[in-house]
Amino acid sequence: MTTITRDDLYALVWSVPGVEAAARLKISDSYLGHVCRALEVPKPSRGYWRNHETGNAGPVPELPAAGPGTRQSWKKGDAIGFARRRKPKKLKLAAPQKERPALAPRKKDEPHELVRRAEDDFRTAQTGSDGYYLKPRRKLLVDIATSAAGLDSCLRFASALFNRLEASGHPVGIATGSKILIRVDIDNYDEAVQPDPARPDSPLPWTPLRPTVVHIGGVPLGLSLVEVSEKQHLAYAGDGNFVPASQFNMAEFVGYTWKTYRRRPSGRLKLTAYSPFHDVPWRHQWIEKPKSALGDRLEEIVAVLEAGAIDLSLRLEKAGRFFV
Repeated sequence: MTTITRDDLYALVWSVPGVEAAARLKISDSYLGHVCRALEVPKPSRGYWRNHETGNAGPVPELPAAGPGTRQSWKKGDAIGFARRRKPKKLKLAAPQKERPALAPRKKDEPHELVRRAEDDFRTAQTGSDGYYLKPRRKLLVDIATSAAGLDSCLRFASALFNRLEASGHPVGIATGSKILIRVDIDNYDEAVQPDPARPDSPLPWTPLRPTVVHIGGVPLGLSLVEVSEKQHLAYAGDGNFVPASQFNMAEFVGYTWKTYRRRPSGRLKLTAYSPFHDVPWRHQWIEKPKSALGDRLEEIVAVLEAGAIDLSLRLEKAGRFFV
């Protein structure tokens, strides 16, 4: 499609999600917004298509009457001036829309819905074959991997991050049944640590069925939170138990013992943001240090994710990909 009229553009953006509409015009979703503003065509707001699937989207607004200077068509290559935004016109609805009560703002320390739904599953979970990391029975849960000792810290940070993202208008949820979005492999190593040669992928005993994603400007980014492991010097204390070598008192122990190095959960968290598209890579990680908690870096994390969404959008456009 090389040229599209104002009426056809209006019909297009209200018939399919923005990314698909942009793909048909061979432009990006963000540029589609500029085209709609130039032709004074109303565009569905964020969350419209999710509500449309459940029948809660409300009526489609009418196409406003064209003014004396309103453009009637656009074709790829046309210059669009969008440095100055016009004051949006009040749209006339095709039918009266019921007012919905405003949602009460979520408190900063209130558990996010994804975390609240998963908390009981993690608190009642047994450990996996490694003996440390929790292995819930259900697979359709928020993407976190932690030990019992690190669970509270992990849930607390996940809630704070998700609430902060949604306060900026970036919804967080578990990906739907679409097979387009994938979850990448996540290990429990500190990025400065080379994986053990015998276990290069550091497998975790539990992974979710679907990725946890944040949508920023319509672009999905995967999010995974893991308690990282670290190598510890341990002493065998009998009955299959090991204790830190620094706490082991040989004078108080009777029997055969030895010392070894093994990886154990450290209590520190690693947040991984990634592209959920298998052929368009992008990844960024944040790892806690002893005196640098991730909870103190929320503003930095949100800023990097917002920039990452723009970067990934450009990569997807360059690869000729679109998503719905």
